[in-house]
Amino acid sequence: MCGIVGVIGSRDAGSDLVEMLKKLEYRGYDSAGVAVSGADGIQVVKKKGRVEILERELKERPLKGRSGIGHTRWATHGVPSDLNAHPMLSSSSSVAIVHNGIIENYRPLKEELLEKGYRFTSETDSEVIAHLTEEYVRAHEDFQVRELIRFLASRLRGAFAILVHFSDRPREIIGLRYGGPLNYVEGDGVKAISSDISSLVAYGREIEVLKEGQAVHLGPDFARVYDFEGEEASPVRVSVTWDVGEAEKSGYRHFLRKEIGEQPQAVRALATSLGGSCDEVHRFMKEMDPTSVVFIACGSASYSCAFGAILSRQWRLSQRVLWEIGSEFRYKPYPVDDRTMVIAVSQSGETADTIAAVRQAKENGARVVSFVNVAGSTLDMISDISVHLAAGPEIAVPSTKAVVNQFLATSFIVESLKNGSRSGFESWARGLERLAQGIDDIIGEEETWTKVSRILSGHQSMFVLGRGLDYPVALEAALKLKETAYIHAEAMYAGEFKHGPISLVEYGMPVICLLGDESVRDKTVSNIEEVIARGAQAFIVDPFGFRHESLDYLGEYFSLPETPPPYNVLLQLVVVQLLAYHAGVTRNIDVDKPRNLAKSVTVE
Repeated sequence: MCGIVGVIGSRDAGSDLVEMLKKLEYRGYDSAGVAVSGADGIQVVKKKGRVEILERELKERPLKGRSGIGHTRWATHGVPSDLNAHPMLSSSSSVAIVHNGIIENYRPLKEELLEKGYRFTSETDSEVIAHLTEEYVRAHEDFQVRELIRFLASRLRGAFAILVHFSDRPREIIGLRYGGPLNYVEGDGVKAISSDISSLVAYGREIEVLKEGQAVHLGPDFARVYDFEGEEASPVRVSVTWDVGEAEKSGYRHFLRKEIGEQPQAVRALATSLGGSCDEVHRFMKEMDPTSVVFIACGSASYSCAFGAILSRQWRLSQRVLWEIGSEFRYKPYPVDDRTMVIAVSQSGETADTIAAVRQAKENGARVVSFVNVAGSTLDMISDISVHLAAGPEIAVPSTKAVVNQFLATSFIVESLKNGSRSGFESWARGLERLAQGIDDIIGEEETWTKVSRILSGHQSMFVLGRGLDYPVALEAALKLKETAYIHAEAMYAGEFKHGPISLVEYGMPVICLLGDESVRDKTVSNIEEVIARGAQAFIVDPFGFRHESLDYLGEYFSLPETPPPYNVLLQLVVVQLLAYHAGVTRNIDVDKPRNLAKSVTVE
């Protein structure tokens, strides 16, 4: 989603802002811009398209100044265009703002400002913030920043992270957070602020994270934090432990391929992270003694929740276990009380629908354990317990290493509910090492997956079939093929395929078949037979090939490295990631930044 950055005290604010925006490109966006304060007031350059287009424009028209703000926009109100790009200027150009989120009451605010003579040049909801701020400053020439914060917080309704910059206070920036991340760092003579920590590590590793409903006033030699009532407040400090080089391609053609290759390290890092958290999680569960468990997430993370829910039924847990899509949870009445434990999963920790679902669950008495990959994120801070996914920075929009760790995280919850002991955890963690070794082996067979992907890339439609624990993997496989290769792939329960969808099978249509869940293996093989009889081309992924007869007579057959269940099921995730990646590359798709997508979805 939208990204916002700001810098004070830079030798060349324009160049620094562009470099910060480059670190935000992975989030997904359709335009970019910067506003820099110089001798001639606030100067703005903004362009539809990639940051590189903005960078070329700035080389032709450089902006001179030591402070400024910047933005990458993912369109919500108004089409992608130069005019709708941020930063937004007020009518007199005395105020510049950048905004991430949605202002829900922008229409009445816009009508009010139009009546007062303000001109609007864009179709966005964000422009009202610039004019509203100018209106306040005109009425309060010697305004106190804390009073402006109170005013804006009282007038704006919705979700937002905002930076405000003034022409007559060129070395100051005000940032407000409500429903969107905002962090700042104090470096050597420089202050930097951003919605994404990755763009701040160049200035320092001790990051100050604003809490929900907080604002910061930054100047050359001060950083003052207030709540929305204008009272002094304290942010949360987060130390960045990952190396800056982890956010670089390091010789790989794409971030996506680099991150697929980092999965063994990510799995091992998760084992370490959970090793430090498992005792706390076990105590929490024992003290709470939940009667029901609800897994909540969106996108790929929701499939990990489905995996945890299905595993809990196979292991016959005593609790009622449900998995629910974050965006649907609030609109499907479900009995939640103080004996309900919510497990919330999110790579960014800023997924708006998941956060809204968690807040509603908490209002009804539920307790929350979250798994996030970003320390200091909103979900991290509002949960009773938050466990770090430890996948390291993910730059490619399609998630890979965080997804594998999310599947493992939900299986850890099921293991903890079943056993809840240190010895049980250690036994579970030993399986992670076997999984990491298996992932290495699968990546070592990349030539095989590349050949298969070339076949898949020639088709526009296909199915992915699985039963039991394989079904969530099928969902993730279909999603990866959609977003990375632009192939219409549909995940199906293998047993349901004959109840209608099999009518779509044409001669040669690819069908990926997953055999990781041994409890339903024979049934799935029968379903594959049904598909083959209709002329489909089967690609069979079998983590149990070492234990059973070969099925190569049914189609293209691939036996995976021997790994104990349920980890063997997760090996299939890596196979489909490589298939989707190479199919996308073959189709000449920007696999790191697929069209219309954003890494962190911060709007509902």
